[in-house]
Amino acid sequence: MAQPDLSQHEKDEALLQRFGYRQELQRTLGFLSNFAVAFSYISVSTGTFSLFYLGLAAGGPAFFWTWPIVAGGQFLVALNFAELASHFPIAGSIYQWSKRLSGFTLGWFTGWTYFFAGVLTVTAVAFTVPIPLLAIFPNIPATILGLNNAVFIAL
Repeated sequence: MAQPDLSQHEKDEALLQRFGYRQELQRTLGFLSNFAVAFSYISVSTGTFSLFYLGLAAGGPAFFWTWPIVAGGQFLVALNFAELASHFPIAGSIYQWSKRLSGFTLGWFTGWTYFFAGVLTVTAVAFTVPIPLLAIFPNIPATILGLNNAVFIAL
């Protein structure tokens, strides 16, 4: 007797049952999961430990009062992203939003710009995190070799 034609999904589920597992995939992200992803991507510690001291050294005490202004501007950007995400709840972030609002060409440029911004962000983090590490480990020489070692330790 021939087996009934099963879909790939059903075959995978049957294979898991043979091994004693039940197919289970939670396809939801709760508040805590979303917060953890957003917080780790924003990299608050990088800005606090490296850029704050750089700005304080360059601008003096007046620099401290610029942080609430910038935080307010960033909050407005976050509200714009939240509004777009509520209207277009699909994967793809700003690429999809730009494509649906302005067409494929602008969406294409927006997607690649966002990709390169992400690459530059990761690169900037890789080079600014070692700054406090060099202060914590004063025996590491502050040369290119020492900076490379600090980057390796940070990663």
